[in-house]
Amino acid sequence: MTDRFRSEIAGLRAIAVVSVVLFHLRVRGFDGGFVGVDVFFVISGYLISRNILADLRSGRFSLGQFYVRRMRRIYPALIFTVVMTYVAGALWCSPLMFLDLAKECTHALLSIANIQYWRESNHYFAASSDELALLHVWSLSLEEQFYLIWPVLIVLAHRLGRAFAAIGLLGLASLAAAVLVSRSDPSAVFFLMPFRIFEFAIGAGVLWAEQRTGRSAAATESAAAAGVIVILLSVVLFRSGMPHLELALLLPCLGAASVIWAGRAPLVSVVTANPAVVAIGAISYSLYLCHWPIIFFARFIFGEAAEGVMATLAQGALMPIVAAAMYFFIERRFILASQAEAPRFARTATAFAAVVLPLVAITHATFLTRGFGWRLPQEEAERVHLQSFPADSDRTGLSGPVAVQFIGDSIANQYEYGLMPTLRQLGINYRGVGGAGCPIFYGAALSRSTRRAECIAARDEALAVLENSSLPVIFTQLWKSYDDASIDYDRGVTPSEFDAGSYRKLRAALELTVQELVARGHRVLLVGTQIDPGCPVNLPRLQQGPLPHAPLPCPPASLAKAREMVAPTDRILADIQAQWPAAVALLRPIDYFCDADCPVVKDGLWLYSQSIHLSVAGADYMIGRSAPVFRDFLTR
Repeated sequence: MTDRFRSEIAGLRAIAVVSVVLFHLRVRGFDGGFVGVDVFFVISGYLISRNILADLRSGRFSLGQFYVRRMRRIYPALIFTVVMTYVAGALWCSPLMFLDLAKECTHALLSIANIQYWRESNHYFAASSDELALLHVWSLSLEEQFYLIWPVLIVLAHRLGRAFAAIGLLGLASLAAAVLVSRSDPSAVFFLMPFRIFEFAIGAGVLWAEQRTGRSAAATESAAAAGVIVILLSVVLFRSGMPHLELALLLPCLGAASVIWAGRAPLVSVVTANPAVVAIGAISYSLYLCHWPIIFFARFIFGEAAEGVMATLAQGALMPIVAAAMYFFIERRFILASQAEAPRFARTATAFAAVVLPLVAITHATFLTRGFGWRLPQEEAERVHLQSFPADSDRTGLSGPVAVQFIGDSIANQYEYGLMPTLRQLGINYRGVGGAGCPIFYGAALSRSTRRAECIAARDEALAVLENSSLPVIFTQLWKSYDDASIDYDRGVTPSEFDAGSYRKLRAALELTVQELVARGHRVLLVGTQIDPGCPVNLPRLQQGPLPHAPLPCPPASLAKAREMVAPTDRILADIQAQWPAAVALLRPIDYFCDADCPVVKDGLWLYSQSIHLSVAGADYMIGRSAPVFRDFLTR
């Protein structure tokens, strides 16, 4: 079994990689194609454990040789993919986008991409999957981390004569941890290796089943057919956001294990082991590596044109061509035959380090230099800045006493920047308190968020500052983000009474907060709901690189639609302002930002840096129209 070619496993690889490709191409009916990655993990668990145990039993296992084979199998094609992605980024990406792409390249080369994607998934400004050119390599980083610990565990368990018992216990512990942690941090369960060990263990468990169960012709045909059917049903029926996904993934994993256990079932092999399918399985690793960068840059360079049927077919046709070239010219040059004398570990590790470390130095330097901004002319760099979110450096240079306090989430930052000329004219300074993405109200906290504790600390610190002063307060938040499904309120309100789209918790928390501020002598200016641009705003894509790419279309939002969108929360702000008319003022952005419609682009500049944030140009536009209201509030 160690050396014999398993055509049904090649077919299983083909099913897995095609499922992933169709999922990423957004082909209708393949919403669960992501389970192809889980099938790959089962295959890896089986093959790696089989080879380790076979070598242990024959007395020829070498940890160094194991890692030599893994390095030669994984790194050459991965390095090629990273280098080509980096080169494409240098040609087409703006500095802002290129620095993020370079960071991805660094993490991919160091096999920590999954850890970094997990860390950043909980950030307030986390990128979406469509903004990450190497997102798919998270699974390779995870698998490489698995290879670091699995051989050692198998060797130790084998010496105790309990290899399969150890595999079973590790698998159960991993599954239990995945179920428990998914409630608080589903991203960790998705990206991190400990929560995926059960999938590798299922593959390894096939070895135990092979040794202890007989396989009649009927049993193998039934098992193979059932396994393929379960995998295909998972591809068709699963959804990435479905509840208890970590448990549901047991189905395609067990389906893959069933196919492997069955071996070459003559009838089912017509589907899983025919020459065309086996050929796709042979290039599956290279196909997996190249497919997402092809999709990513096609969408980035050609925009909506890359989403059409013919464009999708063209991408689908290009992928196997590129993958086959990678397989024949890169993969096969480094794959060692099972009995071949492999180079020594030190020699192989040194050779790969001599390639990887200089590449890491280049990609990290790209990140540190902010994406090699020198690639663009100064005029384009200025446009980039005007379409970016106001930075800390944009909000400096004021002198004079602190005479006003901004309270809120990151929305406050754009008003702090926009009011800099007014504050400078008045000779006063400001203080900002709050936290990005955090509700700053008495008794309110984010519900079911990994940032809950961070936001509670920001809330308490901000409110403590306000309790020790009576300065005027400009109060602004992304109000629509704090509906009753998103926040908890601990002042006697029952959470079960509320759901998404309801703002009764926000009303209660804001009313109490304003009441406390007014009682302490603060005058308060409530800044109402920001207009939604009505389309995705991808700042890196807004900016051109050395080579042009398709612009993002985004027509102005209609005034009627904007009014409908802001009405629920602006009505709450108006009701609260009416309770304290002498101390509380209200500025509704819709009254100043919009005319017959609400612009998204003005004079060739995007007024939004993200769908929830104004850009520097957008803040200048908004404050330029509403400055008299702010000035009146500050000088009253």
